Amino acid sequence: MPQPKSSTGFRLGIVNPLTLVGNEIKTILRERAFPFAKVSLLDSTGKAAGALTEVNDEPAVVTPISDDELEDLDLVFFCGPAAGNREWIERAGDDRFIAIDLSQPSAVVDGKLVVAGINLDQIRESDSIVISPHPVAIPISLILHQVRKLSDIEMCAATVVQPASEFEQIGVEELVQQTIGVLSIQSVPKEVFDRQLAFNLYPALEHNEEFIVRQIRALTDSRTEIALMITQGTIFHSHTFSLFITTAEQLEVPEITRKLRENPAIALPQEDESFGTVDAAGKDEVLVAEVRRDPTISGGFWVWAVCDNLRRSSALNAVLIAEKALFGTGEVN
Repeated sequence: MPQPKSSTGFRLGIVNPLTLVGNEIKTILRERAFPFAKVSLLDSTGKAAGALTEVNDEPAVVTPISDDELEDLDLVFFCGPAAGNREWIERAGDDRFIAIDLSQPSAVVDGKLVVAGINLDQIRESDSIVISPHPVAIPISLILHQVRKLSDIEMCAATVVQPASEFEQIGVEELVQQTIGVLSIQSVPKEVFDRQLAFNLYPALEHNEEFIVRQIRALTDSRTEIALMITQGTIFHSHTFSLFITTAEQLEVPEITRKLRENPAIALPQEDESFGTVDAAGKDEVLVAEVRRDPTISGGFWVWAVCDNLRRSSALNAVLIAEKALFGTGEVN
């Protein structure tokens, strides 16, 4: 375990804390009573310095990121755009802090990809840069990781419905205004989304599927054929996943569901439960609503799942990485 730079304990940093993920990290640190001596709130965009926010219900001011700030910190969460984070993450080794990269897309390529529930135990004290993968990659990787314990996976075809919150609070607010505009038969704003999103579906504006597939393969099996399509949906929070998976061996639904339940990062409904997209908000698990055999393709089955894009797929994974890196704990939830 690393020793804190300060005698008072570990000092953390959150870069771009006004992002939705940055704010969620603050929330989870408080919920988990994460032991820290100090949290510095830093801005790498040049737009948020001076903003007033809070940490543990105490007022806090966002300051510009700098070498002087980073040198004093033990671990730093990097949220927000990759462009503004890259140069600072690369200083992790020289400035002796652990960088957890949540930038989208990832700001660096040399860090270790880590997902709690898959490879948290692979973090070493020498790892100065750890990448928390794309929020689409994490749930898919967790599901495939469990299925692979039963049989080799030949192919996975995934369709993902993406929420407006992937475009930060301004995306959520624009969807609200569009919904009001459509219902009142008025024009709709199109500053974030280039067309009407309310009551609509269309291919995602960002074509980053290839990048996400590379991360999934790195976390599971590089030999697996993976096809991914992301659709922009009329939802505020949480990703929705429809996965078609084929395996080398014929698997039965009960053994698949049993294996999924073994991972604490995954939850399946009890007898009287049912999961939809809205149920994922605020949850710490990937919610698998249904596993169904495909009657027409040998070895093929469907998995329908939802996951909070700000918690399990982003902030919670990063905090679990931090707990492992600083304290050696290996909790999945």
